[in-house]
Amino acid sequence: MENQSLLLTLTLGTVISFVLFFVFYAGLKLSSKLSALLTILAVEIVYIPLVAFNWPGLDVFAIHFAFFTMVPYGLGMITSQRDTQQRYDQRHGTDKPVAKWRFHWAPATIVGFFIVLACVDGLIITLANKGADASFMQRFLPEPRSGNTAVSAFPGVVSHDFKEKYDQFNSYINQLKVQNDRGWKLTEGWKAKPIVGQDTLFEVALADRDGKPITQGQATIHFLRPANQKFDQQVQLLETAPGHYGNQIKLSEPGLWQIVIKIQQDTNLHEVKGTTWVQPAS
Repeated sequence: MENQSLLLTLTLGTVISFVLFFVFYAGLKLSSKLSALLTILAVEIVYIPLVAFNWPGLDVFAIHFAFFTMVPYGLGMITSQRDTQQRYDQRHGTDKPVAKWRFHWAPATIVGFFIVLACVDGLIITLANKGADASFMQRFLPEPRSGNTAVSAFPGVVSHDFKEKYDQFNSYINQLKVQNDRGWKLTEGWKAKPIVGQDTLFEVALADRDGKPITQGQATIHFLRPANQKFDQQVQLLETAPGHYGNQIKLSEPGLWQIVIKIQQDTNLHEVKGTTWVQPAS
């Protein structure tokens, strides 16, 4: 399921869970616990195979699984008190009729809490996956102190995955020190604002501390999508001029991307991590 439909699938699944529960509980006259169990099984049996063939990411799966489980469980807890009262009246021979079901303010509050929580979590995950466009940032975020709008940046030379493998930590530190001592400088970037689904030239220039271009290097750029690695892609950068490496790049999703640029020249490796922003299609 696509990230843009996250709020829709959460809301739809929650509504279906409510309906199924009361079909089992009020329609088929099953107990609250059995109704909750059957509802959870029915919803999850449908949802899990769907996401298995179209994996949306662990965070998206987790929030769906949690809500589709908690909603029937919460309804089962609420209605179990009514079942207990019915059993008590039957056991003690109470003649008064069982009161009709009322949606008391307490369960109504719980229902409202789940709905608000689903909306907030869905918004957070959607922003984390797809980012926010310029209009969203202008409306809800303060203006940058510099007065400029940042499209992409190279904040420093930080390896993307060195923390994932502890055994490589020492070699990373040594490589980073050698890289800093070497004094190579990487500049430039996008030649135009990147737009999703459109080819845009990305070109970098690598030079030594004296400004001499570093030629005959093997350059690659990795585009990493936060929270959903199925969109990750790697592009080979070709040397278009002495010390200049570039290629036409088309990205599939708008918003924030992490990038890792690696240029290998003989035994020298230069690695830079940064972020870039891709504009949505107009």
